[in-house]
Amino acid sequence: MQTGLWIVTVGDFMSYLVLARKFRPRTFSEITGQDHVTRTLVNAIKRGRVSHAFLFCGPRGVGKTSVARILSKALNCREGPTPEPCLECTNCKEIAAGISLAVREIDGASHNSVENVRDLIETLKSRPPQGSRYKIYIIDETHMLSIAAFNALLKNLEEPPPNTVFILATTEPHKVPDTVISRCQRHDFRAISPSEIEARLVSIAKEEGIEYELGALKMISRLAEGSMRDAQSLLDRVLAFGDGKLKESDAGAVLGVAEKTLLLKLSEAVFGRRPDDVLNILDEAFNVGLDPRLFADQFVSHWRDLLIAKFGGEKGLKIRGVDESSVVSLLRQVEGVSQDDLQDLVYLAREGADQAIKSSYPMYALEALAVRMATRQPVYDIAKLLSGSKVQNSVVDNKNRNAAQPSIERTSSYEQKHTLTGESTFEKWRSFVNFVDSKGKKAMSEILKKATVKEFDKGTLSIVGPQILVNYFEDRDNISIVEAFLNEIEPGNKWRLKVDLESEGDVKSGESIARLEKKAEMESRQKAIDAIERSEAIVNIKKVFPGSSIEH
Repeated sequence: MQTGLWIVTVGDFMSYLVLARKFRPRTFSEITGQDHVTRTLVNAIKRGRVSHAFLFCGPRGVGKTSVARILSKALNCREGPTPEPCLECTNCKEIAAGISLAVREIDGASHNSVENVRDLIETLKSRPPQGSRYKIYIIDETHMLSIAAFNALLKNLEEPPPNTVFILATTEPHKVPDTVISRCQRHDFRAISPSEIEARLVSIAKEEGIEYELGALKMISRLAEGSMRDAQSLLDRVLAFGDGKLKESDAGAVLGVAEKTLLLKLSEAVFGRRPDDVLNILDEAFNVGLDPRLFADQFVSHWRDLLIAKFGGEKGLKIRGVDESSVVSLLRQVEGVSQDDLQDLVYLAREGADQAIKSSYPMYALEALAVRMATRQPVYDIAKLLSGSKVQNSVVDNKNRNAAQPSIERTSSYEQKHTLTGESTFEKWRSFVNFVDSKGKKAMSEILKKATVKEFDKGTLSIVGPQILVNYFEDRDNISIVEAFLNEIEPGNKWRLKVDLESEGDVKSGESIARLEKKAEMESRQKAIDAIERSEAIVNIKKVFPGSSIEH
């Protein structure tokens, strides 16, 4: 048996620099999605109004430390202070490499004691190194400092030695004492949108010469949840799996993510009330190795997209970075689904997925959730039911899903014939109020509905109403608008509007549109209630529970 020494040669594979480090922003202009922060800092540098202490707050991986380093370069650059550091001088290179004596980066998690802060304070007494204007202290994860450490730092944060700048960074600003926050200029970094992350990943792929499918980058962008660093790490992970080309199928396999087509098939089966198909689709998803808890997140996100498709349309989906092909499919799926039904399904998806994530058997919980969604009964709006409106079944047969829904559009009589003649006074008045509404004066039309007409003929419109009506027409501009509308529809008369406070006799002798509408609404509601109470279901319930009554 031979024994010997194994010699391992560290080759090029150890020199690989991960994308998150290789493409770390070097200037303010390269920072993605934080324009509100970078613009403020650039202007402060230009005007010589740089604070001595900053607090950078925000989620992980959104650029807090990168901006702190760029600000350090901007202040200590040979050409500075400048909002555009040269990146070529010794100071810029040393800060980028993390070896600058003028910039000290401190991990608040591991240097969180009062002794650590006292050691830091001792170094404040020294001057900036030769060739540097400022001593800069970057304290990451600031919220991890102890209360004693914060207290020891307070005085120096408020009145630091000349040419000293503190930059505190944290993901949990609520854990930082108010006494510290009040001594810093605070900047809140936001989560980066999927579209912004996607654009940056496209730029990286092109620079690296990577052949890619856009769907893969979209998947990574949404999974990163607003963190550029997470997105770049996920991209590294998928690239390591593939054969040189970045494919959507590879990304889904590596990251345990369901492809969009599978989620669309699943929601289609739910809308079509096909629980057997729902189970088959989920079985297909979990057989390829999808993580049930990660799938639950995607499931909720997909139903959110459907909700946006229903209420925000194509514009709303594109703002949130949904790809073009998915936009068409999402809009098609929600066409025949009522708003009430969709909101109920989204609620079920969110609540059920939350329970599945906490469950010891998340896969089984997700299957039960999806079946429940596919077999649930339609949602009925009780208010519409009581008002006598027809309730449409929210689950539309697949054959009729794409059928156009009839729409009713009310048109003012004035838009059709522009005349006041040949109608009763009340009908003329109702038509005029509709005309005002059609002109975009919704508030004015609602006020006019409260009026009772005393005279409406030969250029005179005299109305009475409650105090709110009188107050509204104390504004001469409102009177002028009504008179202009009257002259528009019947230019032969020079119309004049008179408004008075109604008396008890006016209320008894005349009817306003608002009172008539209220009366009609009450009558319709009572008819609906009577119909419900006479219905076979309610009659049977009362037989089972003698003496019971319906509250409405």
